Amino acid sequence: MKKLSNGQRVMVMSCRVIISAAAISLIARMAVADDWPQARPKAVVSENGQLVVRLIPGNSIGDSYGFAGAAKGRFARAEWFRFAGDGYKFERSSQLVNPVAPVAAAVANDGTLITFDNWHNMGIGDAVAIYGPDGKIRKTYKLADLYSKSALERIAVSVSSVWWRCPGPDPSVDAGNNVEVMDTLGGRFTFQLSSGKYKYEPDLVKCGT
Repeated sequence: MKKLSNGQRVMVMSCRVIISAAAISLIARMAVADDWPQARPKAVVSENGQLVVRLIPGNSIGDSYGFAGAAKGRFARAEWFRFAGDGYKFERSSQLVNPVAPVAAAVANDGTLITFDNWHNMGIGDAVAIYGPDGKIRKTYKLADLYSKSALERIAVSVSSVWWRCPGPDPSVDAGNNVEVMDTLGGRFTFQLSSGKYKYEPDLVKCGT
């Protein structure tokens, strides 16, 4: 077996250090990605300020991926409140598709609500759910409904999640009742809340650029 020169040994050792550092960095990112804080109530407000929707976490952890054998119970729910001159008055409550809580949400001026992903299960189960002003489900999408099999294979995954959406604040509803979401493949989804339909534009811009 041919012996390596001192220069070659140094190069091999340097490569091993770089590879080890990269592996440690990847493991650290995955650990952070899977470290989910406890789900808490949150509220989203319509653009005109007339509607507030409170999202109340459920406790059916056993219905979440990766929690087999855990307790099951009520699912998350949403509560609609409308401004009535002297404060916000309760209108209705509706059960959501999320066993614990959605990750992000937005509400339109007409009361249509859109939610994204599941607590501790980004991209697993119903990744998108649209509810009409009456609280009834208008449309739901799993990632398999939004992506081809080959595209799904390009999306980063971790122990708990499929990381399809770019990180950032909750999305907003534009004047046309559309919600835009950038994905980690560099594309953009536009969800039309009135119809529940969507459009996808690939290869636009990567997350954070």
